[in-house]
Amino acid sequence: MPFPEGVPSVPVRYSITSPADGGPGEGTLQLMPTVPAIRVPGQEGVFTGGGTYRFVDGQLDNGNGDQVRLLPTNINGANPAVWAWLGIEQINGQQPRHFYFTLDADAEEVDLGAVQQLAPDLAQYLAVPGESAYDAWLRAGNDGDEADFLASLIGPPGDITAANEYTDEAVSEGLTAEVQRADAAYDPAGAAGDAYTAAVDAASSDAATKAATARDAAIASAEQDAATKAGAAQSAAVQAAAVAAAGLYLPKALLTVDAFMAQSGTKVFGHRGAGMVAPEHTEAAYDYAIAHGIQAMELSVNVDSEGQLWCLHDLTLDRTTYSTGALNTYPSTGVANRVLTNGRVMLGQGWTDQPMVPLRRMLDKYLGKVVLFLEPKGNDAVVPLQNLLATSYPHANQSVIWKAHVGTSFVWPKNNGFRTWCYVNDDSENSALDGKNSLVDYWGVSTSMSSTRRKEIVQRPGSKPVFSWPVYRRSQRAALEADGIVGLMSSDPVYVRGTTAQATASRWDQQVKEPGGTPQADYNVDAALKFSETGGWVSINRARATYGLGRYCPIVPGAGGYRIQIEMKYDQINTGDLAVHGGLYLGKASDDPYEFNTINPSAGYHLILRHNGVLRLYRHVTTQTGGIQLGAGDILTDAPVAGQSMTIQIDVTPTTIEARRLGNAAWTTGPIADASYRGGYFGLSNGSISDVAARPFWRNLVITQL
Repeated sequence: MPFPEGVPSVPVRYSITSPADGGPGEGTLQLMPTVPAIRVPGQEGVFTGGGTYRFVDGQLDNGNGDQVRLLPTNINGANPAVWAWLGIEQINGQQPRHFYFTLDADAEEVDLGAVQQLAPDLAQYLAVPGESAYDAWLRAGNDGDEADFLASLIGPPGDITAANEYTDEAVSEGLTAEVQRADAAYDPAGAAGDAYTAAVDAASSDAATKAATARDAAIASAEQDAATKAGAAQSAAVQAAAVAAAGLYLPKALLTVDAFMAQSGTKVFGHRGAGMVAPEHTEAAYDYAIAHGIQAMELSVNVDSEGQLWCLHDLTLDRTTYSTGALNTYPSTGVANRVLTNGRVMLGQGWTDQPMVPLRRMLDKYLGKVVLFLEPKGNDAVVPLQNLLATSYPHANQSVIWKAHVGTSFVWPKNNGFRTWCYVNDDSENSALDGKNSLVDYWGVSTSMSSTRRKEIVQRPGSKPVFSWPVYRRSQRAALEADGIVGLMSSDPVYVRGTTAQATASRWDQQVKEPGGTPQADYNVDAALKFSETGGWVSINRARATYGLGRYCPIVPGAGGYRIQIEMKYDQINTGDLAVHGGLYLGKASDDPYEFNTINPSAGYHLILRHNGVLRLYRHVTTQTGGIQLGAGDILTDAPVAGQSMTIQIDVTPTTIEARRLGNAAWTTGPIADASYRGGYFGLSNGSISDVAARPFWRNLVITQL
């Protein structure tokens, strides 16, 4: 599809060398911008471009016979102004490789195979050869072999005799001129004597008079100008001191609470930094949120035995670190050097254990640059936090929201100019809210609170903004916005803020939880995705559990629909009940949780593969627990072998759905005429399996447009 008139674009191709045999590379190249969308000046709507294309002999095939064109990354006035393209290369028979690049709007054509990688230190970058200087010489119209090209770089030899003659003549003329200039400046025959006589005469006749005059002039000038100069010096010193002080604080005051709240749209805050993506309340979690454009985040704080404040949600170290006991029993040096967070347990063993972070470090790093929600979790942390803010960060009230439970006091923060967020219990009475109303700027409600009660708080007299926590699904966001909630405290803020898929192929071999992964319960180790030590496999170590794959959602279909392909295996076969099964769910319109044989909040499809090899495809609805089988009957495939991989494909077209197990042409449901659900959200399912030893494992997910 051509770009609208007035939208700049750059034609691209892709010439690479195959890493397998050194010949021309062939495969697919997925291109996507690093931002969800780009607004171009003078154009309605937003643009993304990109897609997945095959490349053969350097040409990208867009399926219509036209050359692929992309938005340049330096369009004047574009919003955002800074972004790049991400390329995901899949050479036939090789693992996917990633690289980043920019495109100049003035370029006539760009060969992406020769483009310079923006971040060449990335582990996934594949260095590909670009065009050689000899090739560029030939392309410029020259003819010859490489020896001719090298010879063309060497000019004809110079005339050494002429060069020597020129140098000798120049040196001779220069020496003559210098002698003449020296003779004119110095006359040994009489100039010195005349000057000496004149100086003695002048000094003899006038020395006393000139000395007195000079003295009087100096004294008069000093008397007349002393006060002015002293005043100017004082003003300059004061100004310099003011500028230096402003350099410490004012440049950081880039975003105030009021300016942030004045922005349009729903506000998304980082809950515990980004606690479902990175270890909660660590610098890594805060950095992740801020690096991805989140403008507000929560810092819960507690105090150690020496009075130092640390970012920590619980009063004890038991849940989030490898240590145990209350934080206020540990010395500062012990916390700094011996306590490590255990994010690897919930977020994957690919994570490096993170140290705890002192509050002061985060204030020095982010105060004024983003809005901070500060909450002292323990009573013994309240006064230390108040003292720290009052003595070391007197400007903090411009960009800090004081966060506290309805059962605590808000007098100090209001008296010191802070905005306040009061969060309430699901069963808090109106009388409790009324008692805090004059000291509260924003109310807080949980996602577990009923919709009716949330709306009541939104509609309270004064119409104060209401925020909700903890939000980690886009479906939660939709429900909360419908209730009038304007702020979301999210443990996966980048995913919740977005609306598009961020990938089409898994990288579970990294053993790190991806943004958009939605277990049935957040901050729950048992519900989390588990990464095998080898092979890139993942599983859910919980009976009948499911796991949403929001990073790949919503799936964007091609004109012919889309295909989900994934490998699956069982490490242990349940010989006592071969009818148990696991598989996938798909076709859902939102990322709300799914569970087999349960009434779910939204409809869709689910595929099952039993331990006896039976493959089935079902439709599930919101009015009954059991699924509705699609197709004529069971698809009898070979019984799974423990530890052996099986590849599953599901094709969804505008009018049909088909499931198959690769390995035998008969192992397919065939295209089933059913267009009931075409939502783009899907996930993994343990199905009916209660014995987690017999649970399924998955790897190598790939989404393809048809």
